[in-house]
Amino acid sequence: MQKLLHLFILTSILTVSAYSEEIDNLLTAYEKASELSNKTKDEAAGNLIVYTRDDLERMQANTLKDIIKSLRFFHYAENRMGQPDMLNQDPVTYYSKSVRLYLNDNELYTPLAGSGFVHFGDMELDFIDHIEIYEGFPSFDFGIEPATIVIRLYSKTAEHDAGGRIRAQGGTYGANLESAYYADEFDGLSYFAYASRYDNERKEFSHDGETLKRNARKERVFASIASENHRLDIHGYHQKGDAFLGTLVGATPQETATKARYISVASHSTFQDKTVTLDLSFLNKTGEYDFDYAPTNPALTVRPGIGTLALYSLDQQSKEDSYTAGVKKTWHFEEHTLSGGIQFRHKHFDSTDTDADIYLIDPPPPTPFPLPTDQPYYSEDVYSLFLQDEYSIDEHQMVTFSLMGQHYHRKQSSVDDQETFQGRLGYIYTDEHWVAKTFLSHQEFSSEPYMTTSTQYGNADLDKEAYYSIFQEFAYHTDTTLTKLVLGYGKNEDTPILDADPASPTYGKMINSDKDIYGHSAALEQTFFFREKDKLELQISTFFLESPVQDGRDARHHMGVIRMLNSFGNFDLFNELIIHEGYAYVSNGHDYSAGVRYHPTRDLTFNLKGENIFDDGLEWDYMVTPGNRVIVPVIERRFWAGVEYLF
Repeated sequence: MQKLLHLFILTSILTVSAYSEEIDNLLTAYEKASELSNKTKDEAAGNLIVYTRDDLERMQANTLKDIIKSLRFFHYAENRMGQPDMLNQDPVTYYSKSVRLYLNDNELYTPLAGSGFVHFGDMELDFIDHIEIYEGFPSFDFGIEPATIVIRLYSKTAEHDAGGRIRAQGGTYGANLESAYYADEFDGLSYFAYASRYDNERKEFSHDGETLKRNARKERVFASIASENHRLDIHGYHQKGDAFLGTLVGATPQETATKARYISVASHSTFQDKTVTLDLSFLNKTGEYDFDYAPTNPALTVRPGIGTLALYSLDQQSKEDSYTAGVKKTWHFEEHTLSGGIQFRHKHFDSTDTDADIYLIDPPPPTPFPLPTDQPYYSEDVYSLFLQDEYSIDEHQMVTFSLMGQHYHRKQSSVDDQETFQGRLGYIYTDEHWVAKTFLSHQEFSSEPYMTTSTQYGNADLDKEAYYSIFQEFAYHTDTTLTKLVLGYGKNEDTPILDADPASPTYGKMINSDKDIYGHSAALEQTFFFREKDKLELQISTFFLESPVQDGRDARHHMGVIRMLNSFGNFDLFNELIIHEGYAYVSNGHDYSAGVRYHPTRDLTFNLKGENIFDDGLEWDYMVTPGNRVIVPVIERRFWAGVEYLF
């Protein structure tokens, strides 16, 4: 961490010296870069990070993971299935259920996982206009269920992108991405239509005589039609590919495969001078995964009181659907801005369609063993109510107070209903140069269906978990710089973890930890603006987690980021270095990426980009069997070349 601090200070001094004569007015540049984001961002909602349209284009951010990999306190990671899981702990379950994604005003989620990050954490960004990321237990009026991180994606619109665009890119290992969109306005209506195909071909790895793959093909469509007070969004995707290691700890699979199909329809309407909003949505998702093991090397698991099981193949299909309705009303009373809302969400999920080749081998003789396929419950209704008050003390100070509660009703089930409660208090100070924000939060999270219904590790007796946190942010800007300091402290109670005690009756199942988990975080960020469009961003951050999970694995994480965006005539240049230090079991990472975009005409653009160019980025290790681990890069070295044309 000390080396990162020295690097941060040295680079700052060199940068100021080199560009002091070329610096223009910061406020003009900042307002220009954030023009679209200023329409939607809410400083009182949390600790905000904004990526503007200009940022995304010059960074050549193909997917959301290109943004998340440099996120303060966190980083992009994947679980054993090769799915996005930025809070991944390994070995088997999904930990990013509190990371919530929104596309415009519609949450991207799946009923089983509770969050859509597992499927949309590496979504293509070439139809996205700008991104807002809120950390530190954001405002409750974002959605029906609580979150620790909210990522809001805003699609392009006909207002700014009338006409069409086609784009094609090719990359290392045979990866390719093709997309097209068209937008227009007529008779008070606007529409935007987008389609893409992404072949995410990746490097293969050999382990225990088997080949591990993480390839995937994704096909996506998105369409939006809007008037002044109403918008309808339709979003669908289809994905098929490999499932990497699969969800079972016990052997290296011979072959894995996964499929998913998703479609959602969502509407957003405003009434009474936009003081009342109505959001309606419906989604349907089907999925399938298949694991096959060599006859001489099956996946082994121990069931207390039963014996040792050998699994040779597993094929499981799932069906999920949900509909959500929410009404929000805002009132203005002198210094108070009150908002309240009622929301309802119905979830249905079925993963009982399972075919497994499994035998009880100890005690012998080998005996076919039927895998349980019954679920504790198949549907869940969520009732949510929230109230928020923003009180303006004067033109510089504001206090915000929020309350939210949910009731989770598990229909026709022996599984207990759960009630959760959230409370949040914030203080915001602003003046010509300073912004200071303090947020104190208490949140409770219900156990998600995948934690209770899984035949592999589900536990129907899981309790809810509780989070307590305080975050402090200071921001200072002058005519030439923008500086941020963010500090955080949190405590987690009853966190779901995997029971690793072979003598326990719940061995291999999810349980609530009897030990509290404490988190400490700090970040210092510095942005220098020079000339009209150029900027240099510097960041150092540290995160320390006092965790009982796997003896404190990944308990420490130090990160440094240096990012430069430049424009010279018809060229846009991008340079980024991400430094990771402190992870247990894996080496430090140094991910250097760079790119150039060339605009020979206003409508034609060519681009080149290299990711993790020196093949020295952060690596992640996964347990195959106790003492046997496979280590793979989080972000692989890859080079892209592409072209886009506007018409």
